[in-house]
Order: sequence, then C-alpha cells, then structure tokens
Amino acid sequence: MRKYIYILLFPLTLFASNENLSMQDDSFSKEEKVLVTNVVMASVIATWGFTQWEYGTEDLHTGSEGWFEKETSNGGSDKLGHFYTNYLIARLIAPFYEDWGYTKEDAALYASLTAAFQSIVIMEVGDATSPEHGFSNEDFAMDILGSIAGYYWHRYPSLAKRIDFRVEYLPDFNDIRPDFTTDYEHMKHLMAIKAEGFEVFEHSWAEYFELHFGYYTRNFHHNFVYPIEERERYFYAGVGVNLSRLLRPAIGGYSAI
Repeated sequence: MRKYIYILLFPLTLFASNENLSMQDDSFSKEEKVLVTNVVMASVIATWGFTQWEYGTEDLHTGSEGWFEKETSNGGSDKLGHFYTNYLIARLIAPFYEDWGYTKEDAALYASLTAAFQSIVIMEVGDATSPEHGFSNEDFAMDILGSIAGYYWHRYPSLAKRIDFRVEYLPDFNDIRPDFTTDYEHMKHLMAIKAEGFEVFEHSWAEYFELHFGYYTRNFHHNFVYPIEERERYFYAGVGVNLSRLLRPAIGGYSAI
C-alpha cells in the first residue's frame, strides 16, 4: 500500500505544527503541542486519502492480503514497509516530544501512539472505505509491531546503537511511477547490526562497519502483471559502512537516527 507517503507528509506536517507552536511557546502546553501535531498530520493524510486514494467511496470492508507468498501483490515488501514506516515515524517524532517536556519514556510512548493512530485510525480505516484495498489484518499487525519497535528504540538508546532498521530505494529513472511510495520493485528493507554498539569493538576500526540482513522482491509490480513463476523473493546478507558513525564528527546529533 501507500504507507511511504508518510516520508513525504510527516516532516512537512511536523515542521508546520512545530513552527507554529514555537512562535507562541508560552501559549501552548506540551499536551496541546502533541494534540496539534496529531491533528495536522491526520488532516493532511486524510485529505490526501480522499483526493488520491478514493477514501469514502465504499462501505467499510476487509480484505486479506497475505504475507510473503508469491501470490500476494508485493511478496511481503509492503508489509515490511508498514513496519518500517511506523518505526520511522515514532523515532522521528519522539525527540520533539522530549524537547517539549516529556520524559524519554513518555516521549517514546506518545510517539509510538502517534504513529499507530495515524497509520491505523486514519490510513487503515481509510483503506477500508476504498475500492482497491480494504482493512487488512496483516497491515494492522505490522503497523503495531513497527510502533512498538519505535517505542523501544527511543526508550533504550543502547538498543538503537546496536540495531537499526532501514529502507534502500534506487528508482529506475527510465520507468518513473506516479506513486513512488509503492515502488517496491526498487526497494530493499534491511536490519543493520552495528559494531559500534558492542563494547568489544569500541575504539577500533571495526566500529565503522555493520552487518546487513535484508529482504526484497522483484517482478511483482503491485498489480499482478507478472506471472507467478517469474516473481522473485530474496533474502540477503552483507557488510556495510556505518555512515552515521563515520559522519558523526561533522553532523553530531543528527546522525543518531
């Protein structure tokens, strides 16, 4: 589905709400700032859904999408997209909540609830009223798991220092899709295990490297064009460079996420 639209909408909506709140900081409590942030995000996502995804054109209905089978429309890449997007939203928004006066634990909790609210209440319920989709239990489960991961990764920095979740996207510029957010043909989802998070590797050359374990699909194209026998699913492992560690002297705290 279209959950990657968060990557475009979230920074814009959060920036807008944060800018408005910061101009009258004394006029808003931390609770009001959280409320405004959620309302702005929900309004933008709902507007996009009604104008672009045909929200509200069908009665509420459900639809089983499957998991990682070849018979599914994306071979499970979209499910990892749900997990990653909710994880990302919680991780991005939690520092704002903490800056507004919440404890680290409360900021992590409320950020994960924000991610879950936007994805489940706004987008999943919206999908349930669109002709193409329907409320998906599989999407719901991955939304919840991603939000929970976002909570724990902000709540426990030592965990985030050791393990990271990421998405790689290398578009085909000869075949640009109108909705790149579902361009799973050119995406890979991965988990990175970072050597710098383990005491044995501290202050050595090894702390600049990490292990990657990932999954991606090809020849699905989200619309069942390719026959099943041509669809491909891949698990992979590799070694990468920890760019956040490498660039930390130059960008400081911005390398934390």
